[in-house]
Amino acid sequence: MDHVSNPQHAEAHTSLTSRRLAKGYSLDDLAIATGLTVEEITSTEEGRGLANHVGRIEGVLK
Repeated sequence: MDHVSNPQHAEAHTSLTSRRLAKGYSLDDLAIATGLTVEEITSTEEGRGLANHVGRIEGVLK
């Protein structure tokens, strides 16, 4: 499993939070849409998530 821990990646994932909020998604809404848990989304937004979680989140936030 590829974890995201690079500081550049962490900064990029912070934008996931901004994009989620701009689209009007709560953490619960995004969890339902992606099939991820709130904890997995939070970790990903904080730059500690799995690479495939990023793809799932980005797919919903397009």
